[in-house]
Amino acid sequence: MAVFRFLAAVFLLIATIALVVDATPWVYGAGPIKATSLGGHWQELGATSYEAAKSGLSGLVGPWLWDGVIGPLLAIPTFIAFGALALVSGYAGRRRKTVRVFVN
Repeated sequence: MAVFRFLAAVFLLIATIALVVDATPWVYGAGPIKATSLGGHWQELGATSYEAAKSGLSGLVGPWLWDGVIGPLLAIPTFIAFGALALVSGYAGRRRKTVRVFVN
């Protein structure tokens, strides 16, 4: 359970950093908030791995998997995706209340 709590903290940190990066131009008056998608961040950080994953999955299974399943998931804003992962991990790693049953 401690692993899930640690993962929740890491995912929340990533979500916070992504939100700050997206909101910085708005704070300084340089433009509106522009939510960058997961795919956008992936292409910025490693364009070759993005293209390799896209061509590999399209060649292995078919283009329907990338276009129908993975593409819409990569279109989600990064801070929302990692925020949801943080919530799920935090819920999985929560401390459970112990129930003591006494038999008379």
